[in-house]
Amino acid sequence: MSTRNAYFDNAKFVLIFLVVFGHMISPYRTDSEGMLSIYHFIFIFHMPVFILLAGYFSKNFHKKGYYKKIFTKVAIPYLAFQTIYTFYYSALYTNETYTLQYLVPRWAMWFLLSLIFWKLMLPFFAKFPMWISMTASILLGVGIGFVNIDGFEKILSISRMFVFFPFFLMGYYLSQREEPFKNLLTAKNRVIASTILVVTLAASYYFLNETVYTDMLYGTNTYNSVGEFLMRLSHYGIAFIVSFAFMALIPTRPFALTSIGQRSLYVYLLHGFILKWFFTTEFAKSLDASFWSIMILTAMSILVTLLLGSRIVDWIITGTKLFIQFITPKKAIEKFSLAIKRTFP
Repeated sequence: MSTRNAYFDNAKFVLIFLVVFGHMISPYRTDSEGMLSIYHFIFIFHMPVFILLAGYFSKNFHKKGYYKKIFTKVAIPYLAFQTIYTFYYSALYTNETYTLQYLVPRWAMWFLLSLIFWKLMLPFFAKFPMWISMTASILLGVGIGFVNIDGFEKILSISRMFVFFPFFLMGYYLSQREEPFKNLLTAKNRVIASTILVVTLAASYYFLNETVYTDMLYGTNTYNSVGEFLMRLSHYGIAFIVSFAFMALIPTRPFALTSIGQRSLYVYLLHGFILKWFFTTEFAKSLDASFWSIMILTAMSILVTLLLGSRIVDWIITGTKLFIQFITPKKAIEKFSLAIKRTFP
């Protein structure tokens, strides 16, 4: 494994743990100020960085097979897991009714659906200079908050799609530069980065816990006040700064858990099955924001990340993907790819 790849895989390992941990503590976040501030702190940067890295590795859109890969590697998994999660929730929550639908993603599936559109939008935005595209994407992200139609933000997860698109686009533009993260990895910059993260965590405790505008961090809400508009606008600046601070602290050398970063998408797709079931148990309901409960939730987050990022799961997923590719008609894939290419030239 090269040092360059280890750096990104290390980042994705830490990020996917934060995704699992953030979801794990979500039901308990309001039980204490400390838990709530940790939750807010994580949501300031963990998805922005994840999405930025997704954009960084989407630079080959001009190569043959780009649209085919969107279909086989993103669209098919979305359709499959959206279907599976719908039936899973129906079995798990017997007192609720879940209908099979593909325009409103289930829980964490919004990322896959948005990724499809980010990849489709990229060839168009990449035609323009960085400052034009980034400005336009931020205006779209901020502007979508003014569209206040009941249920509109849920369809295609369109609010999150536009709110987080600037991070995806930034990742692409960074990929056009030679070793764009190298300058972050100096001793001086790591000290600065550590200070930024500590200050951000403290600010989450002293400021974010006291405001009613924190829903703007999640990219799902429309504006009901000027404060919410300003919160989303300021989140862009803060998230970019904290994201680069996070990347400055990532080790460049491979270690025992680096390979899990290569399988971070598997963890993302599968952790909902475990967590959603866990939250229905009496044990989960007995936990709170006490020290020992936090230790238990942290340990469980680590175990879930390690389990779902293991080679065993990798073998199972790889076998399933090969089977799906085998039974999917090649002509259907080719026609889909051609139609998408014509729609998004």
